Amino acid sequence: MANPTNNEAPHAAEHAHGVGRYFAVWIALMAFTVITVITGHQEWGSVNLPLAVSIATIKATLVVLFFMHMTEAPAANRIVFVVSIFFAILLIIGVFGDLWTRNEMTLPSAAPSTEGPEISVPSERLGAPSVPDSE
Repeated sequence: MANPTNNEAPHAAEHAHGVGRYFAVWIALMAFTVITVITGHQEWGSVNLPLAVSIATIKATLVVLFFMHMTEAPAANRIVFVVSIFFAILLIIGVFGDLWTRNEMTLPSAAPSTEGPEISVPSERLGAPSVPDSE
């Protein structure tokens, strides 16, 4: 009779991880979360969005590699994961490509125009002294 523990022993040794590995990844995720909050309250112009996306990408990569065990996953699982990410990016590029190549939207003929002369404001509202009408 075969002993089931002998068959599972090599696989258990492959997947045994120390707590220190998960603790280190958790500390890194907490540090990046603090960095995200700090940079979210700063106004750095056009750097804000790329910085936020970079931090989020690093955090997502840590989660996928360590907590989803993609580092030990068979090659087929890695290929499926990479291909799914590729197609998600391709779909996003397709949507933005469609939006970037459209003509500027025009208003229907019955809608009021947003272009044209500015609305004149009476001088009374601007703080100028009012001139009484002569009768």
